Amino acid sequence: MRWFAHRIEYLLFLLFSGFLLLLPLTWVQRLARAVGRFTFRVLGYRRGVTIDNLSKAFPEHSRERIFNLALRAYENIGVSFFELIWVLRMDRDSIKRLVRFENAEEVRAVLERGKGLILATAHFGNWEMCAQSFVSELGEPLHVVVKPQSNAYVDKEVNRRREKLGNMAIPMSQAVREISKALREGRAVGIVGDQSAAKESLWTEFFGRKVPTHPGTAVFALKNRSPLMLGFAIRQPDGTYALRFDEIPMDDLPEYTPSSVEELTRRHVELTEAMIRRYPDQYMWMHRRWKHLPVDETIAQSKGAQ
Repeated sequence: MRWFAHRIEYLLFLLFSGFLLLLPLTWVQRLARAVGRFTFRVLGYRRGVTIDNLSKAFPEHSRERIFNLALRAYENIGVSFFELIWVLRMDRDSIKRLVRFENAEEVRAVLERGKGLILATAHFGNWEMCAQSFVSELGEPLHVVVKPQSNAYVDKEVNRRREKLGNMAIPMSQAVREISKALREGRAVGIVGDQSAAKESLWTEFFGRKVPTHPGTAVFALKNRSPLMLGFAIRQPDGTYALRFDEIPMDDLPEYTPSSVEELTRRHVELTEAMIRRYPDQYMWMHRRWKHLPVDETIAQSKGAQ
């Protein structure tokens, strides 16, 4: 029965993808924003989670401001997803027109050090376009860590788009081996590591609250002495993107120790938060980022509710 449901989902995905591919990109973006608004206002999918997350992150904002940010965040996710589908109609030149990579040569120089390169980003703007722009501008494949879709048929189609221009998708189950191999070979690896981790992970402050954070980005950088750069594809008013990656200093963290992993993680989380504060409507607030709380904070909240 599950197989049958997955086949139906797959066929619907193909039909919808085929329809989008018939449209010009500006129409696709316009339709995506409308679908995002419909999902938020009518379907209400994860609307409560989104508003709760925004309220936690920006307690100083009015309810109306939170609502408007949430609505635009849904529009942003819609556009990001539809653009990924439309990638099949893009080549490297069209990616360059869509994404202005502000410092591609600087990134190339870091990669040419021969230590490999870790490019970190978040579910912000259109994170998928970071990878497409990298291979388009530098002519080098980016090994991108991805979370497989539950539907294997749809997962294959999504990865076909990710790999169209030469990138390589690495399933999370193979991440440790494949990332280490790529870095040893002097390759570039892309990681989107801003979602909630297990309680046993590293706890880092994010918007004033301690949250479990995946330490893998810092671990790979420190173990392999590979440079770590953080960047975001920021959506512009005209529908294009501005992309820039900046290196996170780690020369003062010469050893791979728990404290150095914690400090490097803190640095890239802090920079990520700063970017989200600048463009809060471009972040994916639908994820339960604060589903785990430290024991003392959970107790304090339960007492306050009594």
